[in-house]
Amino acid sequence: MSTISQANEVPQPSEIVAVSAAADIEVGVRFRYAMKLELNMDVSGLLPDWAERETRYFVGRTASGGAQWYLARVNGEFVGSSCAYVDDGWHSTLVRRSTIGWIIGVYVRPEFRGRGLARALSSAAVEWLRGTGCKKARLHASPFGRGIYESLGFTDSNEMELTL
Repeated sequence: MSTISQANEVPQPSEIVAVSAAADIEVGVRFRYAMKLELNMDVSGLLPDWAERETRYFVGRTASGGAQWYLARVNGEFVGSSCAYVDDGWHSTLVRRSTIGWIIGVYVRPEFRGRGLARALSSAAVEWLRGTGCKKARLHASPFGRGIYESLGFTDSNEMELTL
């Protein structure tokens, strides 16, 4: 694990940690699930072993340099997460190297909010994508995170959605 310094934004003894071990990535995967529940997202279609599958996927992507999970730690306890990954969808098969990255799973446990952790987690993800050569970072913003993302320079796009 390597520490990402965010001392100006996050009160000590907090830290943002880049993780690669399966057990740590699973912590992030489970925070992402907690975020979905908090946002009333439909999780009914998930397979019983969804967490194992998602963890395995991101362990592989992390090992190949295509993804990076970050965990926020306060007093030795993980309390939040974010993940950055280079797009591996169909479009990425048409180009030499994708320059589009995604940020997912930005979540901080409610009792630790308001300390700058979500901003620090998001910033770490943005910087990681920048370091991979991505030219664009995308995410789906909840109403809770929109202000943070806008302050980091994200803008609304032309993406639309239709519930079927």
